[in-house]
Amino acid sequence: MKKLSLIFLTVFTVTAVFGQKALRTTAFNDLRKGQLDKAMQNIEPTIADPTTMSDAKTWFYRGNIYLQIHMSDKPEYKNLDPNALEKAYESYKKLLELDTKKEFYTEAIQNIFVISEQLYNQGVKHFSASEFDKALSSFEKSADVNMTYGSVDTLAIFNAGLSAENAKNWAKAKQHYGRIIELNYPQPLVYNSLSNVYLEEKDTTQALATVQAGRVKYPDNFQLLIQETNIYLFSKQNDKAMANLKEAIVTDPNNPTIHYAVGVNYASMNNLAEAEKSYLAAIQLKPDYFEANYNLGALYVNQAATVIEKANKLPLSATTEYDALKLEADNILKKSIPYLETASTLDPTDKSTLLSLKEIYTRLNMMDKRKEVEAKLSGL
Repeated sequence: MKKLSLIFLTVFTVTAVFGQKALRTTAFNDLRKGQLDKAMQNIEPTIADPTTMSDAKTWFYRGNIYLQIHMSDKPEYKNLDPNALEKAYESYKKLLELDTKKEFYTEAIQNIFVISEQLYNQGVKHFSASEFDKALSSFEKSADVNMTYGSVDTLAIFNAGLSAENAKNWAKAKQHYGRIIELNYPQPLVYNSLSNVYLEEKDTTQALATVQAGRVKYPDNFQLLIQETNIYLFSKQNDKAMANLKEAIVTDPNNPTIHYAVGVNYASMNNLAEAEKSYLAAIQLKPDYFEANYNLGALYVNQAATVIEKANKLPLSATTEYDALKLEADNILKKSIPYLETASTLDPTDKSTLLSLKEIYTRLNMMDKRKEVEAKLSGL
């Protein structure tokens, strides 16, 4: 009886081994026939069974099955598993661990490359749909997959940083942009992007250090020059900002934004004459520049207010001086009108512009104009 039991046990074990291998072969044949649902159903038990789970062939077949599921254009197969691409990659990774003889190595690496491309395309699709968290995940996975066969995909890493920045995931953005810089990615604007992330975190010190590092490497890059200038302006380093702006004007003399920025900087330094020149230059280059028109109008209004304040401090007996200053203030206010009116035309809903015009029209006794402005204000 004992001998019979032993023989029976041996036969049962051999049958079980061949059963799992037969199931794996069935899954392979299902894949060849394009019956992906059956292939998936038959391959899954083989990765959990001790007799086949350590065999490279098992994971090779599984990777192929899930890759075909992901790439299928038939909905009944495409929808079998939303994580098919990830499972394909996991399978090939396991295969590479087990395939000591490199029997399946070449084809597995080729398929891993396909997976990285598919993940990258997923990232592009998610990014275009403004699904930035999903785009970040796809680009990260694409970069990780490339690392499997020793390739560094700098474009995938950069796009992961860009996706993270758009998703306001500042930690991830810093991680990926920083990695790109370490890899000497030949794109100067990565310094600009990383600098912007630091600005979002209110870290102007690191923002400035980052863009300055970029300028050392790319001294002729205009965008980095402007970024550095904006940080100087933000941190009230007006002299350094002005030096950069003058350099920028030489580089791009027909750029109205630069002339406008120069005007803003001069105004902050209370150099109103130079601010006026710069605003006028910006408007000449771009007549429909709202900010330049508004700021020039505001500059004249503030100048007039200063003159009026001076007049109000005169003694009551200084009638002649008072009248002269009042006339001077009125003439300055008149200079502001065309620019503020243009600004209001460009942005009819801007309340600040309308309120300024109302005050000017009142002071200059232009009552018809005042009524027009009041009507616009009541409609807001």
